[in-house]
Amino acid sequence: MKKIILVLLLSIAGFSGYAQTYQGITSKNKTYLETLKGVSYTYKQGVVTLKNNGKYDLGTISITVSSKVDSTLFGIALFEEGIERGTTVKADVYFTAGLGSGVHEVSLKDIDQKNLVLSFDKAIRAVK
Repeated sequence: MKKIILVLLLSIAGFSGYAQTYQGITSKNKTYLETLKGVSYTYKQGVVTLKNNGKYDLGTISITVSSKVDSTLFGIALFEEGIERGTTVKADVYFTAGLGSGVHEVSLKDIDQKNLVLSFDKAIRAVK
């Protein structure tokens, strides 16, 4: 019994190592909500994987990343090539930090990935 509990605790600890926060959609726009219905994404080591299981082909999607501990950190993953229904695509996240003329690109190894907050920024349906 002790071994089972130990295994469960270790597995939970392994999953909590990368506990980014995924913000829900806050928009009240019905078209925007319908566009993103069925669209999901995950983040791991600087790459966002987007799955389009929705009703529509998508033209452009952008996902922004901020940090709970560094208010100047900004990241973005752009999907501009179009995403057809039923497909999965990946995009790198580009990070910057700083304010004004002090903005600079940040290496992935310098980012506290456990404290990242990800959210949809923009979603546009594809034109047929």
